[in-house]
Amino acid sequence: MVEVPSFDMPFAARLSPHADRVRLHTRAWVRDMGMLGGVPWTEAFYDAADYGGFGPLTHPTASLEDLKHINDWHTWGFHVNDAFRSFLRSRDVAGGKAFVAGLKSVLSGSAPANPAGRGLADLVSRSTLDAEDREDLAEFFDALLWELHNTAQGRVPDPVDLVEMRRRSIGADLSAKLVRRSVRAELPEELSRNSTMRALVDSFGDVPALRQEIVGFDHVHATGGSTTSAVLAVRQFFGCGLQEAVSVVADLISARLRQIGAILGELPSLADEYGLDAEAKAGLHRYAEALKSWLAGELLWTRRSSRFSSSPTPARTSFHSPSGLGTAAVLVR
Repeated sequence: MVEVPSFDMPFAARLSPHADRVRLHTRAWVRDMGMLGGVPWTEAFYDAADYGGFGPLTHPTASLEDLKHINDWHTWGFHVNDAFRSFLRSRDVAGGKAFVAGLKSVLSGSAPANPAGRGLADLVSRSTLDAEDREDLAEFFDALLWELHNTAQGRVPDPVDLVEMRRRSIGADLSAKLVRRSVRAELPEELSRNSTMRALVDSFGDVPALRQEIVGFDHVHATGGSTTSAVLAVRQFFGCGLQEAVSVVADLISARLRQIGAILGELPSLADEYGLDAEAKAGLHRYAEALKSWLAGELLWTRRSSRFSSSPTPARTSFHSPSGLGTAAVLVR
């Protein structure tokens, strides 16, 4: 078993005052979508993973209605990843392709064939998706198949390729957009496509993606559930031991957090460079603060969730007491 590091976190976690109501809403929604049928989620597993508590920690300032919608999107993403794990474990490439094709067909207006499809159809019906959103979803689906093909071939990918594709398989761009939209940050398209902003989103996505590779290693990768692992890729590339590889990945996470901090410090100058007015500057500031809250909240949720536990137990429903994350991550209201 790998020893999971404590993980650095320079930002403070916050909890939404709507946490309890969002949990109730999300549980009802996943039940309505048929996601609690036993594969991949039993009711006990769902409660232990505490998917309903993810959004209240990662989007603490969102309104109740926005937070319900945001958490449905996140929970759907968790469900898709968990459901797809069965194809990875069985190396069922044909089944995985059919699963992904079904989800892509929902985006084209076809009737859903399973709970993941029903969840997506429901979300699409009450969301405003532009062409870029749909492209991001397609990349998310394609990244799942990329992992399946590698696993079926017993191939451990190159570390650089793996990091890039893992961003897509956790929907990093979609998560960043949910953050930006939740705080009503309207930014010029040319600024959003700026290389500095692109680096911010990439680093933002790498932090949870790489941390998941460590936290879930014993449950997923060490048991043969996937060969697509940053830990395995580092071990193979450097020819080092397993725990040393874990340390390298943890150091990379810390480096990404430092890069995020540096980029956030550049945003005022970037706002001036692009001639943002006062309202747009305020939106950019809200976006930066929301990204920090998301990262801190995601770490706290990961520590309390039993998603990767071999014997999951229900998560505590209260997040009011800090737990081992250091004073920088104490919950504030």
